[in-house]
Amino acid sequence: MAMEFDSKEKTLVGIHNKKRNSYSIISKGFKIPEDEDQSIFLLTRDHFFSVSTAQITSLLSNNPKYDKFEKVKNLICNILVIPGIIVGFAYILKITTLLDTYPQVLDIINLPIMNTFFGISLIAMMLLWHDFYGDKSRRSLLPTIKRFPQKELDEINAAGLKLGRYANLDIVNYLPTTTTQLLSDFSNDGVFRTLDCYKTLIQEEYFIREIIRRSDFNLDVNVLVEKDINEEKVPNLTFTSLRALLTYAIEEALLTDSKEILPQHIFLAITKIYQPLEKLLQKQNVNIDILREVIRHTNTLENQKVNYLDPDQPYFRTGGIGKAWIYGYTYILNHFSKDINVVIAKSRDVFGIGHDTEVENLVSTLGKISNKNALLIGEPGVGKSSIILGLAQRINRGDVPDQLRNKRIIELDINALIANSQGKSNIEELVIKAMTELSKAGNTILYIDEIQQIVPAKAADSGQSIAGMMLPYILNSDFPIIGSINYADYKKFFYSNESLRQSFTNIEVKEISAADALTILESKIKELENNFNCFITFPALVAAVEISERYIKDRKLPSSAVQTIEATCSWAQANGINKITAEHVSKVISIQKNVNITSIDQEESNKMMKLEENIRKKIIGQDAAVIAISEALRRARADIRNPNKPIGSFLFIGPTGVGKTYLAKVVGEEYFGSEDSMIRLDMSEYQDQSSISRFLGSSDNTDMFGQAEISLIDRIKRTPHTVVLFDEIEKANPEILNLFLQIFDEGRLTSAYGETVDFTNAIIICTSNIGSQILLEALNEPNTMWEEAKERSLLELRQSVRPELLNRFDDIIVFEPHDANKLSQIAVLELNTLAKRLAEKDITIKWAEQIPMLIASKSNVPGMGARPMKRYIQDKIEGQIAKGIIEQEIKPGQEINIPESWII
Repeated sequence: MAMEFDSKEKTLVGIHNKKRNSYSIISKGFKIPEDEDQSIFLLTRDHFFSVSTAQITSLLSNNPKYDKFEKVKNLICNILVIPGIIVGFAYILKITTLLDTYPQVLDIINLPIMNTFFGISLIAMMLLWHDFYGDKSRRSLLPTIKRFPQKELDEINAAGLKLGRYANLDIVNYLPTTTTQLLSDFSNDGVFRTLDCYKTLIQEEYFIREIIRRSDFNLDVNVLVEKDINEEKVPNLTFTSLRALLTYAIEEALLTDSKEILPQHIFLAITKIYQPLEKLLQKQNVNIDILREVIRHTNTLENQKVNYLDPDQPYFRTGGIGKAWIYGYTYILNHFSKDINVVIAKSRDVFGIGHDTEVENLVSTLGKISNKNALLIGEPGVGKSSIILGLAQRINRGDVPDQLRNKRIIELDINALIANSQGKSNIEELVIKAMTELSKAGNTILYIDEIQQIVPAKAADSGQSIAGMMLPYILNSDFPIIGSINYADYKKFFYSNESLRQSFTNIEVKEISAADALTILESKIKELENNFNCFITFPALVAAVEISERYIKDRKLPSSAVQTIEATCSWAQANGINKITAEHVSKVISIQKNVNITSIDQEESNKMMKLEENIRKKIIGQDAAVIAISEALRRARADIRNPNKPIGSFLFIGPTGVGKTYLAKVVGEEYFGSEDSMIRLDMSEYQDQSSISRFLGSSDNTDMFGQAEISLIDRIKRTPHTVVLFDEIEKANPEILNLFLQIFDEGRLTSAYGETVDFTNAIIICTSNIGSQILLEALNEPNTMWEEAKERSLLELRQSVRPELLNRFDDIIVFEPHDANKLSQIAVLELNTLAKRLAEKDITIKWAEQIPMLIASKSNVPGMGARPMKRYIQDKIEGQIAKGIIEQEIKPGQEINIPESWII
């Protein structure tokens, strides 16, 4: 599943036809207008960027003269600064009386010309200082851009642009000296040498070399020569055409959250405009989006650097001696809590990424006069704790309403509370004292992670839960309380407690997007690289997010992606690998989940193409079923199936004993590595209405020992990569069959606790005996009669099972009853299986050619398929061998020929 990056729908590029005075958006590809009457522009939600040929000509023509003047001026200033430094040093020595013994030197220092030298040096130093800081203060900085709302995009496409609402900005104002100099160096006589500039960028520009390295692809001058990238494929540009390059460059600057157009944005623009260069990336599984992410990450690291001398730089001081005057005294509470504001002040990471809506809702709830308690509800791993840390960061920065300014967030530690209680008798006393402190403090927010812990925890002397002791304080809203909990525990602990439930405003925490999860992984690069002594490429981070979203369903983003990249780094360190790539991430998840998601090598390719052949070695007949299953498995391995549905969903109909269940086991072995990779549910056990709760999982369903029964939901959460076999679905309650619709359509099922459980990595096989009698009656009839029997059995199926369910199966496969010839072939398979088991005991068995057919004819029970034959082999052959082993007539190293007398 390809990741949708954050750069989508933030910018639009278009053409302005000056003759017609019309504006049109470029919907596909990249255009480079060479006609002066056509100019290219960039549109964001609030801004209109453009550049003219005259502006480019003026900038690049004057830049060499200006640059030469600047170099001469700086050289003169540097020369003039030197005597000033010497004179200044001499003045210091004079003041300290160290030169009193050298009257000649003092006479020289006292000359009027020395004051002149010192004054001129000061002026030169001020000029250098002005140039160093003045360039930063004078230049314009690019704004932060937001996505276009879909409604606005529809209006632009339907009615065109309404330029009055956009601020017009000149692109040349966002070109710093370094970029201007780069463009100037490769411009002569109104022509820009595109390929020469590109070669210099990838060869000499450090940041671009680092981008290439971090993006994990090979690009240098030798590669360009090898791939025959010449000026014909990457042509020079006139200054008129250069307008397009600068427009695409400023687009890249905006999409990477940069404040100006840097050489790396010129590099990106050239790469994406010219198809031969972009193909170089694509052949190495890299795209422009990954390059953008690398640059955005670099910008983030730069922005995180704190200059404590800059008065505009927000930061939080953790020192001070009067904190209790501001926040109030919480002496008792401090023994079993921690101050999140202090903890987060020491971190350079950004928290709450992807949860802007939840943070805003939390700020709004905490700022209310009454009922200002909030409960964060979400699946494990979605980032509930990160929201609290993000709120603490906003409070530290002062980026909150007045009601939350100078607040601190204290996290209650239940384990520390119990440890500080000196036995079981005074937990209630500690809780009441701590709550009283909080009521008086005023400027403190209490945070309780996994708040369900306090509900069942009992104080020994009073029999009340901790939540019961806190309830009066919660209801009075003397201080805000934030709790976090998952869906299952919320339903278990809060639904039955009306007072507690009504005391909190619920804030649902959704799983973040893949793009936001990638941003979080980027923030952990330095920590991971230092810890595991490795180098992490960005394709590895992208793979960690995509694979986690696709294959790890027991945890949500970003937690699943973080665990994946950490596991990959640990595995790489153990195997002596220093550079982490996307292939390494795939390999680690393949090992963990026992599912092959690495690149398909020649050996696996041969195996996948021979699936039918391999399955037929174990399944006799049933060619239609074997072909349908094999095609589904190949689609899944090639990753071209619908990722939001199960790998495949099939309905097998036919008499008992024809291989329906056994084929499901074989599929588990071929695709998931073991025939034990199967969850089997006998639907005859789910005939009544009450069985739905057993199907979805509920604490009300317990076994004879009082333990909760394991439901389908529990089993699929534990092993999501599996074959799920629903045996004899016609016997299931209709309400349960309704649940199948959600599985087949959306690849998921909602449990009794409100959890969403994923089925997209499972193969769903249902079996039914409907129409079996019709098929058995046609067993020995001509082929035309058999085809008619199949149609009649399918008709009976349609009359028995609702059409909306039947229509959702990928395929409905009719299994043929076994005739004598097929039963004979199955007998050979069973004998071979027995021979393998005996070979482990160093015993060899052989049989004559007529033995399998004899077994088939003797064991055949019409309508029962191959099962009676398996029992027959157990009784007649295995029984005789077992008797011989026990009586020591059959010993290791012995060869046995199965006689007909054992069978007759």
